[in-house]
Amino acid sequence: MIESILAWGADFIIALQQFTFWPWDGLLRFFTWLGGMGYLFTVPLVLWCIDRTLGLKLLLMVTLTMYLNTVVKEWFALPRPFEVDARIVSDGEMGFSFPSGHAQLVAVFWGMLAMHVGKRWFTGVCLAVIFLTGLSRSYLGVHYPTDVVVGWLFGGLTLWAWYLWGPALMSWPAQRKTIGLLVAVSLMTALALLLGSSAMVYGSLGMGLVAGLCSLKVQDNPAAMSLVKRGVRYGLGIAVMFALLAVLPKVAAWSQLPSAVDGFVLMAVFGAVIAGLLPWFFQRARL
Repeated sequence: MIESILAWGADFIIALQQFTFWPWDGLLRFFTWLGGMGYLFTVPLVLWCIDRTLGLKLLLMVTLTMYLNTVVKEWFALPRPFEVDARIVSDGEMGFSFPSGHAQLVAVFWGMLAMHVGKRWFTGVCLAVIFLTGLSRSYLGVHYPTDVVVGWLFGGLTLWAWYLWGPALMSWPAQRKTIGLLVAVSLMTALALLLGSSAMVYGSLGMGLVAGLCSLKVQDNPAAMSLVKRGVRYGLGIAVMFALLAVLPKVAAWSQLPSAVDGFVLMAVFGAVIAGLLPWFFQRARL
């Protein structure tokens, strides 16, 4: 049964890859970038320049999704389509195939934005981004269509859970939030240790912990600032963020700690700079 589904998925990918004219190819590659590295630009944009509370929620949901997706991928350990079928053309990508992390993340990120904005036209844009990002993963030969559909499903379930319980959790007093966050991170860390997960899992836990702690005290209001100040914030913040991203791998290479500890600590530092230190600096600098 599973073999026949994957065989159909491989045939779907091969048929999809027949449409390789430049504008279509460029468009789908852009949406794959937007659903991956693009979060390094979109999450800070919301966090620093639009709405700090929404930005922190998005950061928390993205890190939670990364954790869940990686744990499930490592559990199933399904190879990517191009590794199985030589007919499939692909630039290649590391990691396992099922479910699609891009599809899961894009459903959570753009779905939450659509819920926040609440405008029909914007919801239509978000649905188009979700669909094209998922389609791009099969087009590039790195995911079966079933990987994409299940990724969308998991992302939708995450949003549904947030819709049911998120507002109640956000209304908790700070002390209760802190205890709940520490308990949740401890349980997820124990599960990761039990499953023998990769450094990425521990990195998402580190960033999620810091993002959750930063959300306990929200004072920044970037929406009240001029577009010029927001532009300066964004440009300066992005420059610092990429400088940090260049330094962290060198620290990891120098460190003698286990990769899981490195992943947790370094991503916690990254999250603290993005969600805590830079917003604090912007306020001090009156930006």
